[in-house]
Amino acid sequence: MYNVRSDYKLLFLFITLLTSACADKHTSLHQAIDALDKSKLATGSYVIIPNQGCEGCISTAEAFVKNNIGRTDNIRYIFTRIQSAKLLKIKLGSNVISSNKVLLDTANMIEYPDKGKEIYPMIISVKDHQIDKIAYQSPDDDGLNALLSK
Repeated sequence: MYNVRSDYKLLFLFITLLTSACADKHTSLHQAIDALDKSKLATGSYVIIPNQGCEGCISTAEAFVKNNIGRTDNIRYIFTRIQSAKLLKIKLGSNVISSNKVLLDTANMIEYPDKGKEIYPMIISVKDHQIDKIAYQSPDDDGLNALLSK
């Protein structure tokens, strides 16, 4: 005899596993941001800038930070893989480095979900305290300028 109740239980179990797998996709990234930013953004963007990688992309991101640091309150900038905090302060200026919008990941907690894109600045969109979307600033993508059009 066919048992419909057990089919519903299996379907419910499958949906639960599927939604928890999707929710856990960015868990380590979410935890790193929580540890770095004590006053977390409910909705906004985090720009993760590695100190090593695509030189042109990183220079573009650093210039973006310098030019737009005071423009909006819903963007935070996290510098990671920092080789020298002193050099970074010289490049950006002490007023930028000391801004509450600039966070330094000195423990290198940020892990890129796309391992092939670790050399590029990463733009994380947050909506209702959850990671909504991830984009990159690379030769193929201009993720930073899309931030200003939001």
